Amino acid sequence: MFSKSDWSDEIFSYLEENLTGRKLHTVLFDFDNTLVRHDFGEAVMCELLLAGVPWIKSLSPYFPEKDICERLEHLRKADPKSFMDGIWQYYESKIEREGLGVGYRWSTWIFSGRSAKELEETAISVWEKNQKDTTVNAVQAFQPTFEIVKALAQAGSKIWIVTASPEQVIQAVSEKWGIPRENVLGMRLVEENGILTPGLIEPFTYGIGKVELLNLANGNLGYDLAFGDSENDFPMLANTRSKGIFLDRGKKSPPPGAFVQSVQNWKTISL
Repeated sequence: MFSKSDWSDEIFSYLEENLTGRKLHTVLFDFDNTLVRHDFGEAVMCELLLAGVPWIKSLSPYFPEKDICERLEHLRKADPKSFMDGIWQYYESKIEREGLGVGYRWSTWIFSGRSAKELEETAISVWEKNQKDTTVNAVQAFQPTFEIVKALAQAGSKIWIVTASPEQVIQAVSEKWGIPRENVLGMRLVEENGILTPGLIEPFTYGIGKVELLNLANGNLGYDLAFGDSENDFPMLANTRSKGIFLDRGKKSPPPGAFVQSVQNWKTISL
């Protein structure tokens, strides 16, 4: 059972009433910073970058600035940590200039160049490493949302994960929450001859794309409740039949009409 001490009085009463009444037929969860503390997709990105993404033959398609490209090409062989830091700096400046959605689309190349199975294996390795990590930097399951998923499943709700991270990355771990991999909707990269490419299959699970892909997946049946933590989730939180619950990390103002729940004191568990 989920604990009253983890939730505001308003949200706890809402959840208790609707779970008892079995009113929440379909529920959506973002993944990063919602089901887990920190960003699992970014943790996998770091692992790939530290390896120097050797399966990517050339960085030039992603860095039109010749001097930046040449410097990064040198660093990925000579200094993997500086290579990773350089990519992150470029990525963050792109987000600042052009927006989060553009940044997410640009980052697809980091996950490309290998098979879906290889990407999933990397995700599993990163997950297992984080479960052994005892620091506050570890990506681990939030106990309160883990318990809510269990309570929802027991009440008969159908649960989906809708994430901007690559599907394979989150599918690798979703069953730890009892959520089948086919109920994970995420960034879908185009495959060519068994290899993932930077190309995206639309709709992309950013902003309203999360709602659009869910509607395609469940035959426009809609959904009752959604949990999310960022502006990327605002359309998902706003288009519920019942309520959206915004998990507040002190980063963004919440969307209008949503419940707001601080995660500042939430505990995590390793899975």
